[in-house]
Amino acid sequence: MRHYNIIKYWVKLLHTNENKFNKKIYLTLKSDSEKYPNKVNWCTLLIQLLGNLGFYEVWLFQEVGHVKLFLKNVKVRLNDLFIQGWNGRIQESSRASFYKHIANFSFQPYLNTCNITKFRYILTRLRVSSHRLYIESGRWARPNPIPVSDRKCNICNVLEDEYHFVLECSLFNDLRNMYIQRYYRVRPSMYKLIELFKSDNPATMRNLSTFIYKAFEYRLLNNNRY
Repeated sequence: MRHYNIIKYWVKLLHTNENKFNKKIYLTLKSDSEKYPNKVNWCTLLIQLLGNLGFYEVWLFQEVGHVKLFLKNVKVRLNDLFIQGWNGRIQESSRASFYKHIANFSFQPYLNTCNITKFRYILTRLRVSSHRLYIESGRWARPNPIPVSDRKCNICNVLEDEYHFVLECSLFNDLRNMYIQRYYRVRPSMYKLIELFKSDNPATMRNLSTFIYKAFEYRLLNNNRY
């Protein structure tokens, strides 16, 4: 929104009378940006912003044409650029390895479906890896993080990540049978886990959030590490 407002104000300046004080300042900054392109000022930053959005020619001509259409296109490109950057940061992150598989920059239906706050909250935490499964808590060890291969479930002695927690760990077999559909439990796979978390079935998501909440409670009682 900040970048949109900057460009919107610039468009307003283009149509401002040259006797106005703000227009005189703008023309001075524009002149400086042409004389000293390596010197940073408001106009050089604006040029960079317009260039990143693919509107550099608009700066050269100092004319946007149809104002409403131009600003609409600016908003669309800013949104696309933000989502592209957001996706890039997620893919490059060393954290949230599971979230990379289910990340989607849009409103998630489960936020409405799971209408019990504590269940919705715990489901969200598991989605974004804000939890105490050993795959995450192992990185907090001091003075050195525990190697990923050693962040094992103390019940099953395999990597304790989101996949193991939801579909594999024997500690939660009874809970899993109660709340997770047979399709996901039988011959579990990462593909099925992703499918489960992306489900748009309200009952499935409510059951999943209930399972996660109760499983974390049960884990806390049975795990002396935490």
